[in-house]
Formats: sequence, C-alpha cells, structure tokens
Amino acid sequence: MRSGRGRPGSWLKRLLPLVYLIPLAYVAKPIFWAPLDARFFNYFHSKRPVAPWTEVVVVGIDRPTRNDLLDQPVFPLSRHTEKHAHVVRVLDAAGARAIVFDLALGADTFNDPPVEFAEALRTSGKGFMVMSLREERKSARSGDTSVLLTASLPDSLLVNASLGAFVADVRTDSDGTVRRFDRDERLTRLGLESLPERLAGVEADGSIPIEFPSMRVTIPVVSYKDIYNEDREALARVPGRIALVGLVDDPSTDFVTVPRLQDIGGGVEAFGLPGVVVLGAITETLIRGAPIRDASWQIALLWILVWCVICMLVMSRRRPALAAFTALGVIVVCLVATGFLHARADLVLPGGLVLGSLLLVGAFTLVSNHVETTKELHAEAVENERVHKELRTARKTQEKFLPDEIPRVERLDVWGINVSSLAVSGDYYDVVDLGGGKPLIFTIADVSGKGLPASLLMSNVQAGLHCHAFQPEFDLKMTTENLNRLVHRNTDAGKFVTFFLGSIDKETHLLRYVRAGHDNPILVSKDGHVRQLEEGSFVLGFVPDAEYDVAEVQLIEGDVLCLYTDGVTEARNPEDEEFELDGVIKVVTDHRSESAESIGSALLTTVRDFSQLEQQADDVTLVILKIY
Repeated sequence: MRSGRGRPGSWLKRLLPLVYLIPLAYVAKPIFWAPLDARFFNYFHSKRPVAPWTEVVVVGIDRPTRNDLLDQPVFPLSRHTEKHAHVVRVLDAAGARAIVFDLALGADTFNDPPVEFAEALRTSGKGFMVMSLREERKSARSGDTSVLLTASLPDSLLVNASLGAFVADVRTDSDGTVRRFDRDERLTRLGLESLPERLAGVEADGSIPIEFPSMRVTIPVVSYKDIYNEDREALARVPGRIALVGLVDDPSTDFVTVPRLQDIGGGVEAFGLPGVVVLGAITETLIRGAPIRDASWQIALLWILVWCVICMLVMSRRRPALAAFTALGVIVVCLVATGFLHARADLVLPGGLVLGSLLLVGAFTLVSNHVETTKELHAEAVENERVHKELRTARKTQEKFLPDEIPRVERLDVWGINVSSLAVSGDYYDVVDLGGGKPLIFTIADVSGKGLPASLLMSNVQAGLHCHAFQPEFDLKMTTENLNRLVHRNTDAGKFVTFFLGSIDKETHLLRYVRAGHDNPILVSKDGHVRQLEEGSFVLGFVPDAEYDVAEVQLIEGDVLCLYTDGVTEARNPEDEEFELDGVIKVVTDHRSESAESIGSALLTTVRDFSQLEQQADDVTLVILKIY
C-alpha cells in the first residue's frame, strides 16, 4: 500500500492541531510564559550593542559631593538652594540644552523660600522640575473601589521660575523591573505631561522598550561637586546635552531595577540604576526615535505559526528520540532568531510565548506521532524478528562450514577461531587432515565486504576447497587456480577473496603454501626470530587466468605460524590508531612458548582490549600452528 504521507491532505491533517494548540498557549501565557518573556527580554537585551549617549548627561549627587561639598546634614537636598542655584548658572554657561532637577523639592522641604534658586532657573530659561503621582484606592459602601490620583509638586516658586513640572513616574513590570516606557493616558485627562516626552519633544506611541546603557557604554555621569567647582573635564561633557541633576551612588534610595547588568560604582555590578539615570535613558530613547519596538500581535502570531509549522513538519514520525532532538533544535534556532531580532534588528518578540507554543506543539507532535506509528512499529518489529531468526539460522549453517574440531596430529598443535562482526561472517578458516601419510591442509580467507553477501561467497570457496581436498591427488597450485576461476565467475566486478592455503607434512614438517593476496602470515622461531611469508600472487577473483606458485618453508621445533585476517591488524582504538602487524608480532613473540590456543586467545584478548569494543567493527579470524 502506498503511504499518503506526501499528499497535501496529510500535511494539513498534521497541522490541524495548531488551531487549538496556539490559542491554548496564549491562554496559559499569564501563568507560564509571561515570566519567561521577562527573562528572555533581559537576556536578549543584554546582547544589544549600545550606541554612544549624545543627548543626556547626569549630574550626580554622589558620595564626594555629599561628604565634601554639601553642608551637613545633607538631607533633605532641598536645603542646599544656593549650591543648586550655582550649579544651574554653571550648566547654563556651559551650554546645557535643558536642566532637570530630579529631586524632591516640595514647599514643605524648604526652611526659607528658594529665591536664589528660582532666580537662577528663571535666568537660564532651561529648567525643568519633576513631579510624581500617587495612587490612593478608596472603597465605597457599595463595594466599588475607586482610584484617586494625587500629584506631588515642587515648590510653586520653582515651578513658576522653570519651564514647568512634569511627571517622571515609570511603570514597572510585575517583577519590579522597568523595561518599557508606557504612555499614560490618564495624564492627558489630568492636563499633565510626562517629563521624557516633553524633553524629547515627541509623543510616545504606545509601549516603547527602553534602551539602557551597557557595562561598556554608560550614560555620562559627572559629579555635582565637579560641576559646582567648574571642573573643565566635567563641563566638557555638558554642551548641547540635557543635564539631569539627581542622587546617585546610593542604592538604598531611588534605585530602579533594569533588565541588563550595570556598573553602579565601587566595583559593584547589579541589575539596577539610579532613577535619574533611568530618566536619562528614557529621554534619549525617545529622542532617538524609539529604535526598539515591540512586535505587533499580528507579527508575533505569524512568527509563532511559522516556527510551529516547521517544528511539526521536520519532526521524525518514527524515531521519538530524534523527534525530541529535532524539536529541541527547532526551539534553539527559533530562540536564537528571536534574540537576533531583539538584539540586532530592534524588534522585540514575546520569547516566553514563542517557547511555550513550541513546547506545546512539540510535546503534542511527539505523543500523536507515537500513537500513530505504534502499529507500524509493531509490524516492523515482527518482521525484523523474522529476519533476525533467519540470520541466526544462517549463522548456524555457516558454522557448519567451519571445523567442528581441529584434527589432532602428533607434534603439531593447531588452533583456530572465527569471530563475526555481524550475524554472519565473510571470513573463513579450515583445517583438514587428509589421513594416512597425506599432509595436513589448513587455510584462511577473507571475502571483501561483510554480512550475508560475503558469507555466501565464502560458502562457495569452502565447497570448492573441499571438492579438491579429497581428490586422490591434492595439488595446492591447481586448487588455488580453480578457486580463482570459480570466484571470478560467481561474483560481481570488484568482489574478491584474499586466500592462504597451506599443507604441512606430518613427519618432516615441511610447509608448502600458496598466498593469494592475503595478509602475510608471520613465523616466529623458538628463539624469537620473526619472518613474514611474503611470497604470493593476486587475490582470488581478480584476474581469471592468474597463475599461483607454491612456496616452501621448513618448520622446526618451537616454530609458531600465525595466520590472521585484516580484522586483527586494522582494529582501531578510541584514538583511531590501528593495532597493526607490529601488535600481532609482539603478542605472538611474547607467548611463543605457550600452546597454540593460549597464543590465539592472548592475541584475541589483546585486540579486544585495544579496541575497547565488545563487538568488533570487522570479522576477526585466527589460525595458530605450533611445532613440537
């Protein structure tokens, strides 16, 4: 049956749950995603590059000012009217565009009328005062609650001498952090204006994310004391700027939580700034044209829809772990893109809501895909079990091709093993005693490739060898050449067999052999001398009419002959280093005084320890022959 997975209707069916999943995410926003929105805003905002501050300067009443300049007691700050008047005159002469006093200067804070201070403001024509609003909630007998707004105004003498008093209150989010400047429509009804809008000469359009200084690019802050003393370096930062006079260096009063880390002096870093600095940041944000904007609800919804569709379409239906990893990857990429828009493209999207929507969609898709594919997976599991059963049967059949028991010959110790990397092997070894005075025949072969195709070719080689072995006159050369033609006829181009065939006289221990491209066997003498049997010709199946010569070696007491396949020498460790022939030689040399089985077992154990794998990456076959 053809799957309908690629048909348009199937995709629409998969995307249909978005109709209720995304609204569900919006409903859950106040509970779950709004706090995440705030956290994402803080993180992304901290990655924004900040342009140099060119419109404002803060004249800070700092610790040196309080200790060295202002008369004791310092508070209330309204008592230092003569010094405030002098600072106004100095700032005016230095070319300040506007002079703002972000101080509590109510009439009840003055002992005497601030005549000199007012005159300095009137003369400069640049002064602005700050007022604040206070909300009072009153409950009527009917149970209704009314909100009464009252304004805290500076002394009327100062208000009349300046350009007016304006509201400097800034709303905070539910976690107490100032992130946006919100236009307060209530001010219009009360006939009041906000100070940042008045200073910037613009009317804010809705809620505007505020640009805050960074650790490297801070709002210029000069000491009130330096301005009062007409310090040239401090005055050089004043011309053309709005000078905001306020209290700094005192986190216990007028300290505002902001979304990015700030250097508040004295080697202290915190997520906060003095209120006067925040006022300066809001003002310059508006002067710059409010470069950061919150995305409209339509853009935010479209952004969420696009990423949710991507998430649903790319998640694997058949692999839950991969699907979960893919969903996680989509979430990470989406958040990176959302952060990029905030930090580099000046567009703020609701990161928490985006994350929440993707989590809901991802979780739903995981569950629905699991339910949808359970039956298919079960059917495949049944089919896989059938295939595995057949492979196990094939392995048992293949094991019949290998010797059940190594022939016992006086003064000869022979041992062999085949370890398959898959269910069936492409390696082959055999030991055949032809009986009577005939020699002992042994062989090792390695078919190119692995698995079932290689094992089938190996069975051809085994059958061909046995057909020749039990002929009245067994000949190494003729047998090898006939096997070469057999492999060439029965395999595709590029397939071949490396092959070693040897016979040893049971009395004289004369070794006669043919090597057809197989790895060089090693011969280790009793005294540790090592020789490689290098004589040989082409692999089987490569050249159909290849001729193979027979070589001879006289073996003596104590000699150890080791035959191996490339699964031994090419075994790799976690550092991707090969075991190599030197490793084989060392193990055989070190254990040459032991039995053939002990030598082979030591070599097999060393290879496993080297590769640190329970299952080898390639078939491993060994044949060890020792002369006594």
